Amino acid sequence: MKYKNIVWDYNGTIIDDAKLAVDAENLVLKSYGLPEITLEYYLRECEMPIINFYNKIFDMKNYDFSEIGGRFIENYDRLFDTAGIFPEVREMIEALSGSGYNQGVISGFESGRLKESLKKFGLEGYFRFMSGSDDIDCGDKSERAVGVVEKYGFEPKDTLFIGDMYHDYETAKRVGADCVLIAKGHQGAEVLRSYGITVLDSAEELKSILLI
Repeated sequence: MKYKNIVWDYNGTIIDDAKLAVDAENLVLKSYGLPEITLEYYLRECEMPIINFYNKIFDMKNYDFSEIGGRFIENYDRLFDTAGIFPEVREMIEALSGSGYNQGVISGFESGRLKESLKKFGLEGYFRFMSGSDDIDCGDKSERAVGVVEKYGFEPKDTLFIGDMYHDYETAKRVGADCVLIAKGHQGAEVLRSYGITVLDSAEELKSILLI
């Protein structure tokens, strides 16, 4: 095997929640009397850290970031039952587990909510570690990734990061690992391919990369 360790992103990679995020964000915008956004706009303009995206849809000089984030999380949680796991990703996680790969999750999702969500979907047993953020800001996770990979003794050359956003690629590069992105999450395929990096249309394409 070229790789021994697989590090997954969560939102938009394992869980299919881009439309949910748009619906939750539109409720926030509506609460401030601001125009709604479309899924197409979101896939084109969303980026991490999330404050960069908020700067596009809010005049952040006039709004409190923590308040916006709190309203978003409240709406997201209320709509959460509309989200689910990508079936092909669940299949891949199960296959990798059975093939001897180490797997983990590094997410911008707040730690407690990440663990609760993985448990809800029956996935927590597949991962050697689950690393979420300490707050709701969805900020840079690359430093956290360095710490986690070092803690568990993952050699960068043996490690593949799988995500759905350019920030996942940046995180992998900070660690020194390889990365593939799946264009079914929070950034569209055209945006991802504009960076000249490996982009898959579905997790099923991982089978050829990981020889499953």
